Amino acid sequence: MILHPSQYVKPLFTEDFYEADVWGGRGRGGSHGITQHALFKMITSIYFRGYFVRAIQGSIRDSLWQDFKDRIEEASDLNHYKYENDFKMNDSNMSAIYLPKGNIIKSKGFRASTKANTANMKSIAGATHVYIEETEEVGEEEYNKLADSLRTIKAPVQIIRSWNPPPKEHWLVKNYYNTLDTKYDGFYDLEAKGIKGHLSIKGDYYQNIQNIDSNTQARYERYAETSPKYYYGQIKGLVSDGGDNKVYNNWKSIPLNEFLAMNYSSVYGLDVGDVSPNGFGEIKYNDGSFFTHEMLYKSTRQLKAENENPIKGVLIDRLEVMGVDKAKEMIVDGAAAKVIRELREAGYNAKGSDKSAGSVKSGIQFVNKANNYYTETSINLEKEYNGYYLETDQYKVPIDGKPIKGNDHLMDMDRYGKDYLRHKLRIVL
Repeated sequence: MILHPSQYVKPLFTEDFYEADVWGGRGRGGSHGITQHALFKMITSIYFRGYFVRAIQGSIRDSLWQDFKDRIEEASDLNHYKYENDFKMNDSNMSAIYLPKGNIIKSKGFRASTKANTANMKSIAGATHVYIEETEEVGEEEYNKLADSLRTIKAPVQIIRSWNPPPKEHWLVKNYYNTLDTKYDGFYDLEAKGIKGHLSIKGDYYQNIQNIDSNTQARYERYAETSPKYYYGQIKGLVSDGGDNKVYNNWKSIPLNEFLAMNYSSVYGLDVGDVSPNGFGEIKYNDGSFFTHEMLYKSTRQLKAENENPIKGVLIDRLEVMGVDKAKEMIVDGAAAKVIRELREAGYNAKGSDKSAGSVKSGIQFVNKANNYYTETSINLEKEYNGYYLETDQYKVPIDGKPIKGNDHLMDMDRYGKDYLRHKLRIVL
């Protein structure tokens, strides 16, 4: 089989790796390269079970799935052989079988839609190859669930991640790269940390210039003058400091003993999790300022493992051990009706959060008008805060009031409590 991979993605075909990042600026040919790799592996491997993955399942159809079909057509033209006859294609569920060897590739989203919860990734346990497009839209917890589920020994597992640079606090950057200063204020280049099995391939349209229309090239270069931040980030492939994309900014930490000494109006907040952590904490308010203290960040499964014989339920048992004040109002995820009922039956003053349309956006806007503080011991809250970013539209412009779902359990808990206090205390900021 003859293929001509570009120099940009050639390391995918020539080097051993477990996780590979194919990243950088627009026009680099990343999707072309990873679908070409998928086709090559599918045809040449003795055993191959692959998945095309994106944050939202439906978006695969017009991206990786269509690109994969284009690669089959290109290979057929290049080799003067109709490879399409060797494939059984299913457009409805975006899957394909390579008939000569029985190798299979399927499509799966971390979420079925923009409103759906994280999908069950157990079904991909037997995958040998996973191709993730726009990985910057995927939460760390979502990715870890996927990676942790891959445990086949029938062939070496490879995860190929294609992404445009997210802000520097994003988990992809923090976990795999060191940031390097550049001459562009607020933007950084990346240097791989050298983690075993990790391959980093950076590119931009210069690596793919033979396939870039001259007018497109000229438009890309005009952005340097007309929209420099877009140019540095989306065209040059540099990582921003995240100021424009962060949901919240300018939160500050305070000592725990200072928080405990505050005699201000307060409520508890609770974001319920089973596999995901239960995010629980206390929120206090005084004179335009909110103060938050993280008290619990463990999933129900973790709590169950620590308490094999719960009396009233693992979460309620833990709250009682912690000495949580039953009389204090506890603002709980409004969608967790069963948990709210169980908390009330156990004597807690539990109330559902506002789940009406627009409540998230208005809650975020309100919080951003206040001064916000958190205790120095709120380690997980700080981590979520630093990695809490807005979704972007097709032009990579942040969408106001629409956070990326993922590691946001304490962020949600925090917003529930602050939004409730806003209405209870009639706070105007």
